Amino acid sequence: MNIRKNFEALFLAAAALGLAASFAIANERPVEIAASTAPAIDMATIQTVVVSAPRLAAR
Repeated sequence: MNIRKNFEALFLAAAALGLAASFAIANERPVEIAASTAPAIDMATIQTVVVSAPRLAAR
């Protein structure tokens, strides 16, 4: 008997049993969607930055 193979099978069986049990006893959680609290953006007051420079010439 290969003891490592038996421990691997035992671990997989325990993991599968734990996963199945967690799904079986889990309560369904209601989904609540909160209203958006993001402030409205006034497009007239947004600052913009324009960067202009001569292009570098490749030599």
